[in-house]
Amino acid sequence: MSTRIIMVLSLLSLALAGCGGDDGSELEGIYTLASWTTNPDSCTEEGGPDIEADGYTHFFVRKDSFFGQSFIAAVMCADLEECRTKAADKDTLYIGQFTFDENGDGGWTGTSTFLFGEDCAGTVSTFVLTGDPGVSVRIDSKGRAVTNVPKDSDGFCDTDAAEAQAEGQPCDQLTVVTGDFLEGI
Repeated sequence: MSTRIIMVLSLLSLALAGCGGDDGSELEGIYTLASWTTNPDSCTEEGGPDIEADGYTHFFVRKDSFFGQSFIAAVMCADLEECRTKAADKDTLYIGQFTFDENGDGGWTGTSTFLFGEDCAGTVSTFVLTGDPGVSVRIDSKGRAVTNVPKDSDGFCDTDAAEAQAEGQPCDQLTVVTGDFLEGI
């Protein structure tokens, strides 16, 4: 199974497992990408500009539902018109680079598992979305390396086992994305 398929399946499992607290719609909107930084070696402080930011100028935050389970996605866009078009398309389910399925005291949270190779090595990332409605949002992504993750009964890397292994690992990569509110959707 390709890495991309594993990632998509992991994100879909987030949507199915989500329970969420309040509805999250207060953060919906289109945002101008203010910053995107990555520290590839530590989670103690923000790093320098991330090369990923070069392809995007805006992103939108939107609450969606999949089989009755609500989640929030932050979807990156190459330009403002792309964001407006995608955000207005309520018939398409966008699973963004950052997907959040639970609302806790510290903001909306989500998890993404990226595993590859025969030894099922990769990264488990936890995301937190916070913000001031109508003003700005912040996404913190903390990555934890995992290796030798067991395979499930179908022979695929077991994402639940990867997440359990990551819980005991120190955070080794911090990505922070910030956006300034531009308009509602």
